[in-house]
Amino acid sequence: MRIGIIHQQHQALCKFCGETLESIDHSFLFCQPVWNVWCEILDWWGIQWQKQKVKVIWDCIPFAVLWSLWRMRNEHTFQNKVLNWNEVVELIKLRIAFWVKSKWFESDYSITDFIYRLRSIILAS
Repeated sequence: MRIGIIHQQHQALCKFCGETLESIDHSFLFCQPVWNVWCEILDWWGIQWQKQKVKVIWDCIPFAVLWSLWRMRNEHTFQNKVLNWNEVVELIKLRIAFWVKSKWFESDYSITDFIYRLRSIILAS
């Protein structure tokens, strides 16, 4: 709307909640479904970032969440994909697992271990 591409206010509503005008802050942090995704990912991880090896995981989380939300928003906007928040949370976990595994290559842990046993891995590190 600001630059004249969108002319009607309803077209500028958040693609995730449809309640607030879309902004970067709202779309990636303050929108209630997005906030729930952040909470689930941080809960899954246990919000510990003190250990050096665990820092690799912490470094991946914001990028995986933001990248996944951006892609989901675009798929919803341009391909009319139905929003499935459980699916996006699982996709974020998968992306984090792949990215961490690629950085933590000396690890004996599998992608499946990173997804389903992350807290055990953190405690063992």
